[in-house]
This record gives sequence, C-alpha cells and structure tokens, in this order.
Amino acid sequence: MVDFLFIGAHPDDESSIAGLLLKAKLEGKKTGIVCFTRGESGGFAEKDTRVKELKEAVEYMELDYFKHLEFPDAGVIFSEETVNALIPLLVESQPQVVITIHPDDYHPDHKAVSQTADRAVFVAGLKKHMGEKTWHPKQVLYTSLDKRSNKYRPDIIVDITDVFEKKLEAAGCHKSQDIAKYVEPCARYYGGLGGFEYGEGLYIRQPL
Repeated sequence: MVDFLFIGAHPDDESSIAGLLLKAKLEGKKTGIVCFTRGESGGFAEKDTRVKELKEAVEYMELDYFKHLEFPDAGVIFSEETVNALIPLLVESQPQVVITIHPDDYHPDHKAVSQTADRAVFVAGLKKHMGEKTWHPKQVLYTSLDKRSNKYRPDIIVDITDVFEKKLEAAGCHKSQDIAKYVEPCARYYGGLGGFEYGEGLYIRQPL
C-alpha cells in the first residue's frame, strides 16, 4: 500500500510535488509515481535520456512504487485505453492519496492525464466493473504545473522548507530539461501564500 501516489504525464512533472513526497518519506510513509510518457517530444533530449533522468529522480527520492508507461509524448488522449492502463496500477499500489495534475493546466497531455486519473479512480471503485477488487482512495488532490494557466488559489500549502534543498536535487536529476531554475521561484511563490519560506500548493477534491 502506498500512502501518496503522483500520476503525471512527463518525466519531471513529479518535481511539482517532490517536496511533499520527500517529507512523506521522512515520516516513514510510502510514496510512488506513475508517468504516462517517455518525454520524447520536448526537443531537449532523446527518449532514453529522459527515461534515465526520471529513474535517477525516482532513486534519489527513494520511491516505493514506480511505473513508466509508453503513451506518446504530446499525444496522450483521454480514452478507454489510458483509463484501462491506469486502473490496474491503482489496484496494485493501493494509494491512500492520489495526486495528479490540475485539469486547468495548459498542456494537452496534462489535461488528458488529469481526466484519466479522475475516471480511473472512479471506475476502480465500481464493484460491477472490478468485482471484489474495488479500491477507493481517501483523497484525490491536484498540483498545478503552471500557475499562469491556473488562476485558482491552492486549498493547501505544504511547508517544504526543510526539504527544499533535496527537492532541488531531485529536480536537478532532469539535467536535459534545466528545470531546477524554475523550482526556486515557484516554491517561494507557494511558500509566500502559506507564510513559509518554501511551499507546494495542492487543490482539493472531496473524498470519494
């Protein structure tokens, strides 16, 4: 059973919530991620490099569960195929809390993964569909990967000040994407909303 499972579209999407995952590990909780694509369409690196970088981030964060799917980067479509690919992973990992991308994000892959996660969580709880292997999380949460496209104020601000340097290191595993330079201002922004030095924002979905 995993306490926190992040469902993202691309290698490095998990950086938005790495602080929470790192804090959870320090508290003895189990963490994991599911990534839908290999990130081959970004233009900064080949697929093998993106895969290698994500594996390095996973190892650095000491995740307990990791699945890397092979849907096409810049081509993920909310469909029966994506939902059916995710449901068995939810049943397998049994997450208490699911975190996925906010549906108002700018990237089509992000929107598709958000919809997929919503549907898969719902279907995984249907006895008519799942038989005796139904699964329900305690909570579904969203993280915003680009606050420019999502103008809503987060419902929860997690204080990640104590693990911020580790979050930077985890983001630094994605060397080809050079995302570490965006992590600090984003963490300061969310931290400021909560009165902390560094933070991460989460959006609530009511328990199912």
